[in-house]
Amino acid sequence: MKNRMIRRFDEFGRVSWEHIWMETCLSVSKRSPHPTNKVGAIIVSGDNTRVLSIGYNGDYSGGPNELESDIPGMSGFIHAETNAIIKMDYHANCDKKLFVSLSPCKECAKLIINAGIKEVIYNVEYRDSSGIDLLKSNGISVIHL
Repeated sequence: MKNRMIRRFDEFGRVSWEHIWMETCLSVSKRSPHPTNKVGAIIVSGDNTRVLSIGYNGDYSGGPNELESDIPGMSGFIHAETNAIIKMDYHANCDKKLFVSLSPCKECAKLIINAGIKEVIYNVEYRDSSGIDLLKSNGISVIHL
C-alpha cells in the first residue's frame, strides 16, 4: 500500500481529520499513569466518520498503575495500541485506521496486522523501528504525522 500525503488543512481551510484524530490521541495519552512515556491510541473508521476505540498505556483494570521496572520497554504496562485493539468493535464492517502518539513496537505491530487495521498514523517514532518495518512489509500504510 502506498503511503499518502496528509495536509494540515483540507480544500475548505478546515483542519484535516488526521490532525483532529492525532490531537484526540494526544489528549487520550494524558490518561496514562506512566511518568515519562504517556501513549495514546485511537482507532477510527477508514472514512473518518466513527471512533471505534481508544486506549492508553497503563496497568490492567483495577491494577496499581505502578511501573514494574524502570528499564525502557519493561514497564509492565499494557500498550495503548493493545488496549485500543481489545476494546475495538469488530462488528464494524469498515476499513480501520489507528492513530498512535508513539510508533508501534514489533509486538503491537503483530496485533495491528491481526486486527485488520489498514493504516497507522503516528506522531513520534519509537527508538526501535522494527514495528514500522513489520507493518510496511505486510502492506499496511504507515504515516509519520
